[in-house]
Amino acid sequence: MKRHLNTSYRLVWNHITGTLVVASELARSRGKRAGVAVALSLAAVMSVPALAAGIVVRPGETVNGGTLTNHDNQIVLGTANGMTISTGLELGPDSEENTGGQWIQNGGIPALS
Repeated sequence: MKRHLNTSYRLVWNHITGTLVVASELARSRGKRAGVAVALSLAAVMSVPALAAGIVVRPGETVNGGTLTNHDNQIVLGTANGMTISTGLELGPDSEENTGGQWIQNGGIPALS
């Protein structure tokens, strides 16, 4: 003879498998996810580019409204309008073979010199 004659089941969404699974009505649920943790993670990820900009720039370089005059492995990020790249990468120490490049976002205007 069964121990529980009147047993009810409910459908529960399984986040790992992405399916509905059958669970007993007596099973414990996990509850709601914390939305604050997601917001803090997003804020931390969005602040990383601002931190990286301060690390990459060396003393004596003008970034805002000027020209970067660095000649060793230079990567320049910015908007396409009004941005000038004279050298993008030197192949060796004090090398004369310079290559340049620019990534243009959709709708941007390229300006290479």
